[in-house]
Amino acid sequence: MKKRKLGNSSLQVTELILGTWAIGGTMWSAYDEKSAIEAIETAIDCGINTIDTAPAYGGGHAEELIGSIVKGKRDSIIIATKCGLNIEGRYEKNLSPEFIRHDLEMSLKRLQTDYVDLYQIHWPVSDVPIEESMAELMKLKEDGKIRHIGVCNFSGKELKDAISCGDVVSYQPNYSLLERDIESDQMKVCVEHGLGMISYGSLGAGMLTGKYRELPVFPRSDARYFFYRFFKKEYWPKVKEVVNTLRSIADKRGTRPGHVAIAWILSRPAVSGAIFGARSADQVRDNLGGASLVLSGDEIAVLEKVSTDIYTKIREE
Repeated sequence: MKKRKLGNSSLQVTELILGTWAIGGTMWSAYDEKSAIEAIETAIDCGINTIDTAPAYGGGHAEELIGSIVKGKRDSIIIATKCGLNIEGRYEKNLSPEFIRHDLEMSLKRLQTDYVDLYQIHWPVSDVPIEESMAELMKLKEDGKIRHIGVCNFSGKELKDAISCGDVVSYQPNYSLLERDIESDQMKVCVEHGLGMISYGSLGAGMLTGKYRELPVFPRSDARYFFYRFFKKEYWPKVKEVVNTLRSIADKRGTRPGHVAIAWILSRPAVSGAIFGARSADQVRDNLGGASLVLSGDEIAVLEKVSTDIYTKIREE
């Protein structure tokens, strides 16, 4: 598995990064813990060295699973987790210095480790100055409890403000062929300041794997219902065009639609790695080919055109 430097940090992350939101046990419908454990173990066995998680994933359960699995091999695994959502309350956003330190201590306990490789602000807040939050993160870095600092879901301005206050090395956005908002601003900030970008939702919550021939329907409690806007009925015709284009390119290359979607992500500026979710060992193995596929300029151009159509439609509404 190829590795890329994460921005200006010392971390060398694999191009594919295992995401664990879907294996936390909540917000993703059916859940099987044995399969979730096998997914993490298989990712590590296949050479993936970076696992992305958060306290919010299953109320800390995803972190607990990771902690139990990486014991004895901690030095070879890059753990990226997050702060700022109070899972002991109602998942309120909180970036006060006191809560950040508490949040980290609880994550360290669940992960059964004494440091986190990449500690990321999960969501920005408006009621705590970023200077205060970043100052606490810098203290935690000096204490050796975190190695590097990242942020997620920030606007371009918020990203610049965070960079001005401390050593931010990475940015994690929702980014795929169906979600391209960041290209006009945040991606440019990453290029300008040398941040490594790790995308989540790289496969459009499974939409870009090509497994849905018809629009799927999910319960209201499922993230694909309330978080990923392109699962709405009105977008399905345009989304289907993107998926069909992925299938066409995949068929010609003897690969899978999801591999093409990941290869597109890895061709983008500032990208260090693409996060993919998996709830079983088979799903992990199904995605491995995305890191070895290199798209031609013509293939990228075709994907750019068809994805711009759906992206523009979603933005207009």
